[in-house]
Amino acid sequence: MPMICCSYRKRFHLIMQPLAVGLLVLLINFGASAGVCFGADDPYLSDLLNRAAERRLHRERAWEVLLHYRPRGEERKSLVDDPRFFLSPEGKTDPAAELAATLRGIFSPDTTGDEHPRCRFPARAAWLAEELAIAPEHLPPMACPQLDEAMEAVNPRTAVLVFPAAHPNGPASMFGHTLLRVGSTYRSDLLSYAVNYASHTTDTNGIVYAFKGIFGGYPGYYSILPYYEKVKEYNDLEHRDVWEYPLALTPDEVVRMVRHIWELRGIYSDYYFFDENCSFNLLFLLEAARPQLRLAEEYWDRAGFWVMPADTVAVIDRAGLLEKQTYRPAQATRIRHRASLLSPDARREALLTARSPRLAQNVAASGRPVEERRQILNLAAEYVQYRYSRKELEQPEFQRQFLEVLRARSPLGPDESDAGQVPVPPLPETGHMPGRIGLGAGYRHDTPFVELTLRPAYHSLMDADEGYSPHSQINFMEATGRYYTERNSVKLQKLTVVDIVSLAPRDEFFKPISWKVNGGLSRRPFADGSDRLFARFNTGGGMAWPVPGNGVVYGMAEMDINVSDRLRDKAVLGGGLSAGIIVTPVERWKAALSGSAFGYGLEFHEYYRVALEQNLALSRSLGLGFTASWERSFDRNRAEALLTVNRYF
Repeated sequence: MPMICCSYRKRFHLIMQPLAVGLLVLLINFGASAGVCFGADDPYLSDLLNRAAERRLHRERAWEVLLHYRPRGEERKSLVDDPRFFLSPEGKTDPAAELAATLRGIFSPDTTGDEHPRCRFPARAAWLAEELAIAPEHLPPMACPQLDEAMEAVNPRTAVLVFPAAHPNGPASMFGHTLLRVGSTYRSDLLSYAVNYASHTTDTNGIVYAFKGIFGGYPGYYSILPYYEKVKEYNDLEHRDVWEYPLALTPDEVVRMVRHIWELRGIYSDYYFFDENCSFNLLFLLEAARPQLRLAEEYWDRAGFWVMPADTVAVIDRAGLLEKQTYRPAQATRIRHRASLLSPDARREALLTARSPRLAQNVAASGRPVEERRQILNLAAEYVQYRYSRKELEQPEFQRQFLEVLRARSPLGPDESDAGQVPVPPLPETGHMPGRIGLGAGYRHDTPFVELTLRPAYHSLMDADEGYSPHSQINFMEATGRYYTERNSVKLQKLTVVDIVSLAPRDEFFKPISWKVNGGLSRRPFADGSDRLFARFNTGGGMAWPVPGNGVVYGMAEMDINVSDRLRDKAVLGGGLSAGIIVTPVERWKAALSGSAFGYGLEFHEYYRVALEQNLALSRSLGLGFTASWERSFDRNRAEALLTVNRYF
């Protein structure tokens, strides 16, 4: 009997246990379904959904801004690519479905804390609550500890647009950059927070970086980090001057913007170097603060495909958001300015003192005028700080050297000059527009021609430097065509895919390398005596030095690859030298004299070119250029003169 009983019980458990588990799973699923169904069948929620549909809230400007929708006629598509940004599977392209899913989400009784839609998307929830007058007592109780903690830490009250100028010797930052600084009522500026958008990449290969950056191979993320870290990165490490523009936003608008930034936490969008870049994506944050703004639309409706950071500053200015500007010169800029006010001998003494601070007492006791001794020691102290920021000095060694210089400087008293005040340069947004179209006429080898040039972006060595990094050039897809009137023929003269030049002047304190890289199609005389189009890749490196007239003189060693079916071996590799000088004799007028000489192997031949170029900036959008040149290729000489009117757009 006991055996039967045990056997019975065992069979009972064998049968009932799976049934119990199945029943439990069923109950759990039912409960979960009941929760969802509860929201959908809740009369109050149903009423909200009906009212939202009747009012077509999904077509409201604020909703489209919060979801980053780009309108194309009646269709909408969000520029955010991360599916976690949407509560509806169709949310990327269906604003109505996303709005309905968001309403259901904020009423969900599934209290998952910080991942609940009300905590995860507080800007959307706040806007819907305001538009539909949602009574708080109808909402499930909810706590969002992470969101509350972040809002308390940031304490958003003010916002500042920050523009780090172009990196003089860094191709990835030659356009400049924009970010936001969100400030509180009680912290200093440096202790506030920076909101930044940037691509996420671990690639170190420059070609891969450029290709994926241009064609969308990287995800872009918003990030929030202490502002002093960004200032240190730009000002001290990258030699970039920083402009700060306080924004005319109310505290409530700043809070709304920060709530939206929270929504974008960990969310990616495909990053594109030319258009969907840091500056473009920052515009959505400002629109989230004040949905009446239509900043991004300025780029959707125009012919150009690029978004330049300095140009977005101008767009934000036209919207009436910018107040007074603050200029924060880079540490390298401060050093160069102080050095420019001293004689070459005094500069060398400052450099020696910075490298051997034990000499500081000798400077203080020297027979130089007292103000000159002050400025030598000021410059030495600044350079010691610079070396520490570049991690050339460990902290104990930095403290020892810095204090040694200060001990010698202190008895000399306060400055009598304003050497520490760097003159404020022209505002970045006051420079010429990035696009340029040129119409010119000239003679080549006694043959008249008319020339048309189109450059989508960005800045040439001969363009006015106002608002741009001096002595640098970065051009994309510049095309030049000519019409020869006597022959009645049209020819492509040049097509430049990319053309970058960085002439970084060297001095006692800084020893940068100048470099260049360009590629595309060019035309020059070939062995048969005709001007032929050929593919060219050219790169080089060298040095540059400052000259009076805000100018620079430079020299480079270059490598040149030419490809053409008119060449005996289809391709030739050459090497050569180039040198030149660029000056600005008077404001708005630039002049350059350059020369280059190359020798090519395999099908041996030589190439020489000398050119005199001038540009007169008539206004921000108009310039007058003149070029006279001579070149020799395959023992064929060509002289050319060209007068061009350039219109910037």
